[in-house]
Amino acid sequence: MIFVLLTILLPLALALMTLVMGMTLELSHFSRLRKQPVPLLMGLLMQWLLLPLLAWGIIMVLALPPLIAAALILISAAPGGATSNLFSFLADGDSALSVSLTAFVGLLAPFWMPFSVMVQLSWLGVPADTFALPLTQTIAQLVLICIVPVVIGMLIRHRFRHWVTRYQPRLKQLSGALFMLVLASLITHNLPQLPSLFSQAAGAMLLLCILALAGGYWGAKLARCSASSCRSLAFEVGIQNGAVAILVAYTQLGSDELAMMALLYGIMMNLPALALLAYFKTNSANAQATREC
Repeated sequence: MIFVLLTILLPLALALMTLVMGMTLELSHFSRLRKQPVPLLMGLLMQWLLLPLLAWGIIMVLALPPLIAAALILISAAPGGATSNLFSFLADGDSALSVSLTAFVGLLAPFWMPFSVMVQLSWLGVPADTFALPLTQTIAQLVLICIVPVVIGMLIRHRFRHWVTRYQPRLKQLSGALFMLVLASLITHNLPQLPSLFSQAAGAMLLLCILALAGGYWGAKLARCSASSCRSLAFEVGIQNGAVAILVAYTQLGSDELAMMALLYGIMMNLPALALLAYFKTNSANAQATREC
């Protein structure tokens, strides 16, 4: 059952979600980012540099064992998830920036993530065969999940624009429901193997997400991005695609334990993300009330 979930249903659910996300994109989204490059560059910089730095800071300060450290490295190298787009939308962020950055980072993930994970895992000082990542196979798998569906989705939108406009909300709900069903099945099937929510692993995952959310927001602030872009970049940096990390951990690194750690992150990340969303909504409501007065 677990083999079918992780090797067939999870990749299909990820590909479907990426396909539907591709249906929301046009070339104009990427040209817009080229004309306003600061938010995009900040997003990439924080995804590729800030996240690994935060992960290693937690690893060293907490003196984490190799397994938990490897999980943090894997999570920090994963691309942003579609969940970040939802949080950005609910927080009145820059949705176009959020979706475009998620897609852009996802398109680069097949080439960035394997090398980043391979190099950082070598720094842990564990035997080379403990976490051996086959580069070519990992790149090929991520290309099929992160790039091909986006391109197909954009082509479908270009060719059948009216159909996509009409049915896109339903397709988004369908893909989201399928993904949540697969995720719920993974949690239910592996509940006995999941680390405790009060374990060192859960604390490390929670701390990474909190620091990444804060770093994304204040990094964008320091770059003088707009308020909506700051809110979007907070979630883009703070919420990673745990499903991709699960897939790489299980199918490429061959580690059930790492896959469970990534699954734990997928659960824990929602707690600080929801708290930050509530903070943004409260601030917006207070600002609106002040203007009305």
